[in-house]
Amino acid sequence: MHLGIKNIIKICAFIPLLLSPFWIVRLLLLLSIKELTIDNPVNYLFYAVRFDLKAMVIWYAPLFIILGAGLFIKHKWWENLSRFVFLLLYLGALVFGLISVFYYPISKSIAGVEIFQMIQGQSYIIIFGYMAEYWWSILLVLVVLYGVRLLDERLKVDLNSRSAVVFCFVSLMILGLIARGSFKLKPLNLLDAYSALESQEAVSAITPIYVLIESVGKSEIQYTAYISDSAMQVELAKDDLVYSNLDYQKPNICIILLESFGKEYTSLNDANRPSYTPFLDSMMSVSMNFTNAYANGLRSMDAVASIYTGIPCLMKQPFIGSLYTQSNIESIPEALSKEGYFCSFYHAADELSMGFKPFLMANGLEQYVAKQQYPIDDDFDGKWGIFDEPFLQFFKNKLSNQQQPWCSGIFTISSHHPYTVPAQHQDLPKGTAEIHQAIGYTDRSLRAFFESARHEDWFANTIFIITADHTSINETYEHQGYRSKYGVPLLIYSKLMPAGISDEVKQHIDIFPTVKQLAGISKQVAMGRSLLDKKSHSAIHYDGSIYTYTDDSFCLQWDGTSKYKLFAYKKDKVDASDLASMHHIKGDQMLHELKIGLQKYNYRLLNNKFN
Repeated sequence: MHLGIKNIIKICAFIPLLLSPFWIVRLLLLLSIKELTIDNPVNYLFYAVRFDLKAMVIWYAPLFIILGAGLFIKHKWWENLSRFVFLLLYLGALVFGLISVFYYPISKSIAGVEIFQMIQGQSYIIIFGYMAEYWWSILLVLVVLYGVRLLDERLKVDLNSRSAVVFCFVSLMILGLIARGSFKLKPLNLLDAYSALESQEAVSAITPIYVLIESVGKSEIQYTAYISDSAMQVELAKDDLVYSNLDYQKPNICIILLESFGKEYTSLNDANRPSYTPFLDSMMSVSMNFTNAYANGLRSMDAVASIYTGIPCLMKQPFIGSLYTQSNIESIPEALSKEGYFCSFYHAADELSMGFKPFLMANGLEQYVAKQQYPIDDDFDGKWGIFDEPFLQFFKNKLSNQQQPWCSGIFTISSHHPYTVPAQHQDLPKGTAEIHQAIGYTDRSLRAFFESARHEDWFANTIFIITADHTSINETYEHQGYRSKYGVPLLIYSKLMPAGISDEVKQHIDIFPTVKQLAGISKQVAMGRSLLDKKSHSAIHYDGSIYTYTDDSFCLQWDGTSKYKLFAYKKDKVDASDLASMHHIKGDQMLHELKIGLQKYNYRLLNNKFN
């Protein structure tokens, strides 16, 4: 066969080889996540290939440079270098993609550079635990890598010097065009996928490596002026709140964050599913129960930031660790310490986990208690931290020795992966998902905590705010949508306050002004509204791809362009009927409010305007 034809065949074969990790990951994602469907295969394939080619050119850029130089450097060591770089980049694309697939059921989106931020500070025991659980994926990677190495050896291009120059020039032009992803003036970007594909298609059409590339080295937010500066000042002034004093003076405040307690696992679920939280369900009947409540993010770091500083996550990366963490924000510990409160936080994982400790301590927290401060090694779950039951009892004992009034938070961990349940609690229902028994164990531990705490002298003067950090593995369509995947229980329990039920929209950022109101702080600036405020409000969410705006009747989904969908979510639990054309006046109004909310959020972060 003619040498030129051989080279063309090798080049044509090399490109699918470079793309193969993207497709391995894509197929695993489609096979494992049932809601990620493909409605138009031709259109889907067109965009998937375009994003893959762009990601390929950028990700393998170091390899292309080395291969180009290798056409002129005829040495064995250079050939070995190129092979090593190829295998390293191929391995990186495959491994990062697999991590994104495994993390998707929890994150509900394809994560980018924030994955590295979230594993920072984690114990090697936890990392090795994940590796042990997904051992088959390591075997898959090794098998694929071996096969790729054999193929790579057969695809070496051999050119003379003159042909090499022409080849490099032409390749440079083609690669540059592919890197833009488009012949248009504006390069291909994530919004192109979400405007041309259905949202459930776009998730898998965009390879995780492309998401990683897009998220590296970029500012988390960009300011878009939907309204004038003078109008923005009017909107900002709406966050200047004044609340009346309550009947009780400086009660203790206990914030309980339950790991991964999505509404689907409780009696609040919309799919007629069994509840795994009998005690939490019983608490709802004697508490102020907010049945239409939402987390402001999909990660634990989002929950801590939104609850303790009132700042939601409306950017791709978590607020904790972002460019804006050092902003002049106010926190619950800072505000309450001025009112004479002692503020503490308890988390049974490693004290460096998730970046909670440096974030909270830098924002006025007086005491942070983690696994390192727990005295009994036998209560360690072997991977993540201290089991919930003993740690909650430890927390209760510590509260009894704290100076009153206090504001203390605790973050449970046993319903976090790997969902380890102590042997003496194996009688709990295993359910249909691996998290269910662990949810039941944490619920039982919470019961033991309250049964014990009732006998403490501080209990009668304490207000408990109970919620979940975020949702987790959801098995039903009713809890997999862009709105419903944020749904969490939220209740206030206290001997000082009456019980009741509210189906108004509430969210984590509402806890921040609520705690300040409970502590007797009447004047404040907050993005949320007190949970005791009876006025109707709304919630904005962003999962990195789709914005949602939820009020008491409708939920709007927007991809960042002119396209939006509108759903009457209280009747249409699975977002089956798009009412945008039928209620376009309502939809346009909600879109306008969403844009104002985004502009206000970005304005505060970019201009350090939190007070």
